[in-house]
Amino acid sequence: MAAPETPPPSLRQGVRIAPQDSSVSEEEALLAAGEQVGHGNLLFASGMSKAVVVFVKSEQIVHQLVASGVFIKDLYVQVSPLSVPCTRITVSGVPPSIPNELLENEEN
Repeated sequence: MAAPETPPPSLRQGVRIAPQDSSVSEEEALLAAGEQVGHGNLLFASGMSKAVVVFVKSEQIVHQLVASGVFIKDLYVQVSPLSVPCTRITVSGVPPSIPNELLENEEN
């Protein structure tokens, strides 16, 4: 359990571990993640819809887990970030006669 002075984690500090084998326990997933990045770097965890959501100490650890994945019962399990950064662009004042492809080409 995290110390009381630990601030709540952000979504960028979270990962989702979803093993294909439904017999994998939450404990096994946490042990595998802890072996990969160090057990002291795991802050919070919860089982959700056949997956385990784990919050870690920093975004760097998230990137490390996503890049390496984990091995549970000798099977590779991909790790996904909870937050995927994206950019939204809003274009206004463009007549409908201009095709979307033309706007996409101009953006790049």
